[in-house]
Amino acid sequence: MRRLSFPTIAIALLSSLEAGCFGGGVMYMTECKSSLPICDYKYSKEDWGPTENAKIKNPPKIPNTLPPKEEFLAEWGLPSETITASEDEVTLIYKTVDIWCGVLPAWGVTVPLIAPNCEGFDRITFKGSKATYIHFKRRNVAGIGAIGLVGVASMGKSCPVPCREVAPFVWTDSPER
Repeated sequence: MRRLSFPTIAIALLSSLEAGCFGGGVMYMTECKSSLPICDYKYSKEDWGPTENAKIKNPPKIPNTLPPKEEFLAEWGLPSETITASEDEVTLIYKTVDIWCGVLPAWGVTVPLIAPNCEGFDRITFKGSKATYIHFKRRNVAGIGAIGLVGVASMGKSCPVPCREVAPFVWTDSPER
């Protein structure tokens, strides 16, 4: 019986790349927390993640604030649960169940090994009418693959970063430096 050598295996794998695709993906839950406003980030009922502006090397910081509480409730609907911390502070909780999670390996044909076994939520804290804090757990997707000799990769979405007010630098000629 002849032993398989590295060149034989490499040729077999490379020729199979020409005939189809291989790779895989994963659908998983990401949990994020942030005070508001958040910069260069979209957060809505349907979508979330960094904006195109955030992908620039030195992006301008464009703050994203959520709408006032009344408009927010009109857009999102009634929450699954409400927690009242004080007369002026309330947290709205929107629960999501049966989210599809799992892995998607592919070698010529994708084999989805996923099931509706994940749960997510959105928690938005309001002080008065203004949203001040978000805490959410939502589905994220990442993957890598190749079709022929062309490779593709997709990273998952990142969590928001709160905007920070940076004090402007003031140069003084005072002798006390």
